[in-house]
Amino acid sequence: MTSCRIPGWLRGQVRDGVAGVAAQGITAATSLLVQLVAAVSLGLSQYGVFAVLLAMLVGANALYIGFVCDSFTVFDRHEPRYRAALVSAALLVAALCVSGALLLALTFSGGGISLAVPYALLVGSKLAAETVRRLFVVRVSFRALLLNDVCSLVVTALALPVLLGASGEPTPEVLLGSMCCGALAAVSLGLWQLPRSEWRGLRPGITELPGLARFAVWRALQSGLRPLTLLAARLLVAGLISTAAVGVLELARLVVAPVQVVINGSGSLLLGKLAARERGGDRRDPRLIGRAAGALCGGTVVTGLLSAVLALLLAPPLFGRSVDAGAVFGWVAYLALWAAGLPYATELVTRRMSRAVFLPRLLDSVMGLAVATTVLSLDAPVAALPWALALGGGYAAYRLRTLVRSEPSPLAAEPGTSRAL
Repeated sequence: MTSCRIPGWLRGQVRDGVAGVAAQGITAATSLLVQLVAAVSLGLSQYGVFAVLLAMLVGANALYIGFVCDSFTVFDRHEPRYRAALVSAALLVAALCVSGALLLALTFSGGGISLAVPYALLVGSKLAAETVRRLFVVRVSFRALLLNDVCSLVVTALALPVLLGASGEPTPEVLLGSMCCGALAAVSLGLWQLPRSEWRGLRPGITELPGLARFAVWRALQSGLRPLTLLAARLLVAGLISTAAVGVLELARLVVAPVQVVINGSGSLLLGKLAARERGGDRRDPRLIGRAAGALCGGTVVTGLLSAVLALLLAPPLFGRSVDAGAVFGWVAYLALWAAGLPYATELVTRRMSRAVFLPRLLDSVMGLAVATTVLSLDAPVAALPWALALGGGYAAYRLRTLVRSEPSPLAAEPGTSRAL
């Protein structure tokens, strides 16, 4: 009887792959933990404020990743001129994001400086933590990344009861403070794990900044479009109805949040597989993409509906309040249409047709927000918002499918993509 031994290099790849997927799950679990505590402990109006601030954090993070982190993935971060330009880009984008966060917290939340300062500190800490995370990804150090993300989760979970005990009552400031503790702990551990060559001798410079920006601005727009659309939707509800209505909407979205994590993970896996096929010169088959879209959409509908039904039954005893069924099913529809378009968008990205993907996504956002503004202005219930956003997603999925099924035009590679890893 012969035994089959897995080569050492393959075992290492499998361990790194598992660690990378686990790190994504840990990151999502950290956010979900804080959101669940917020949903249980805060009133609907406070929860609505917290949801808007969290949406701003997600949007800022997406813009920063697109502009800075994708840039040091594509460009040589150790070449002195590019390194200086990357430092300048990081400082500039971080300063803009922190300033925007401070302004939003001061003007929207009503919490004054006591809320704005910890929130701005959280945004800055999160951007620093994301920089460290992406350095681990570029270095293919997924086990170190997993340790870093576990550290963030543990410190966040430990800081919550400590800050709650010191405050005496649950407040958005307490929740933001616990997240800030987790982010700062992750930065500290990450710098200890990274070799000094990654963070030593960082000096700003502008020589290569224009060339870097030609690539980075486009990537940031793509990365930030969806989270900033959801931020705009929350601000729309807060302006036309109330922050309590945002709380109702966010509670319904929280029900299907795990389904969104699965969709994002599937998109990352699909991107890797399609990119490998493209590099290998395999013949493109739109029918395979169509089957992937159908499977992902169908799986989203099934798991989303199961999550919705369970939440409608369990929300009163868990959260102490009921969940709006119309809003829950609206978020399921929104995610299902997003999932239906994701394989087509991913296929186009592997063909270096990202610009062709951006326009349908932009029209998706504009159309959804326009319909949402109209129906909410006509005194429709807040549950109508995710359904309105889903209409835009339906258009985007149709348009992306049409682009994939048509013969691709010979497009030049986007600036910097020829050097992408």
